[in-house]
Amino acid sequence: MADIKHLSSYHKLAFELKYKGYSYQNIADGLNNKCPKSRPAKFSQQTIKDWFKEDGRLYKAYCVYENEMDQIHAETMEIVRKAGARVREENFRLANEMLVALMGSSDDAVKLAAIKEILDRVEGKPKENINFNEMRISEMSFQERWNLIPYEIKLRLSRNQYPKETAEMIYNWIEIGKTNPKKSAPKENPNPNQ
Repeated sequence: MADIKHLSSYHKLAFELKYKGYSYQNIADGLNNKCPKSRPAKFSQQTIKDWFKEDGRLYKAYCVYENEMDQIHAETMEIVRKAGARVREENFRLANEMLVALMGSSDDAVKLAAIKEILDRVEGKPKENINFNEMRISEMSFQERWNLIPYEIKLRLSRNQYPKETAEMIYNWIEIGKTNPKKSAPKENPNPNQ
C-alpha cells in the first residue's frame, strides 16, 4: 500500500473518493461533510483539482495508491473467478452424479427423464420435425407455402439455376401445394414481397 501515513485523514479520504470515481466537487463536498474541523476554510473544487494535478501535492502518492488498489482488485477478482469456477465444477459433477443415480430409480418415468437429460446434454437436443401432410399443405395460402421454401432454393430459382422441370415442380408446389408437373410455372416471380 502506498505510504500515506504522513498525509492527513482528509487527504486519505480524498484518495478513496477519487479512486471510487467521485468528481472533484463531490470530493470537496465529502471532505467538508466528514472533516469539517480539519481546516478553518472549506474545501473547494479547485483545491481538490490542485492536489491531483500533475505537479500537485498528492499526485505521485495517488498514482502509487491507484496502482496498488488496481492490483488488489485484480487479485481479488482472480480469486473470485477461480472460486466461482471451482464451485461450478463441483456442482456440475454433483448434478451429473445425481442424474446417473436417478437412472437407478425404481420409477421408470424418473429413469427415462434422467436418461433423456443426460443424452440431451451429451448429444444435444434433437431438432423438432414439423410433419406436414398433403391436406395441410394444400390448405395453406400461397404466402405460407412461399415462406416454407428455404432461402437457398429461392435464390437458385431467382437465378434460374434449376432445370426447367425442377423449377416448374417448385413453382407448382408454391402455387397449389402439389408438385403437379402438368401445371406450368407462373410467368412472374412468385415472391409476393418483391
